[in-house]
Amino acid sequence: MIARSRVTFAELRQLLEDLGFTMSKRGRFWFFEHPSSGTELGYRPYRVRERVTIRDIDETRFHLDWRGVLAPEAFDERLKKATA
Repeated sequence: MIARSRVTFAELRQLLEDLGFTMSKRGRFWFFEHPSSGTELGYRPYRVRERVTIRDIDETRFHLDWRGVLAPEAFDERLKKATA
């Protein structure tokens, strides 16, 4: 069984869009691009209300920090607010 977070894809999408990412669909997959940082994130074809896997949350947190877009603590705080 795949471990799921409490965060829905809609909540993650909103967070990324608030950070300046643009979303597109390529084939069946979702992509988010942040041109100023050179960050591109790809996700499997989640449904809007589907809970995102913990692995995808962890990967997103890592890449946002690595690219200087958002610190891990700020990412976690925003997700906590989004799911409250």
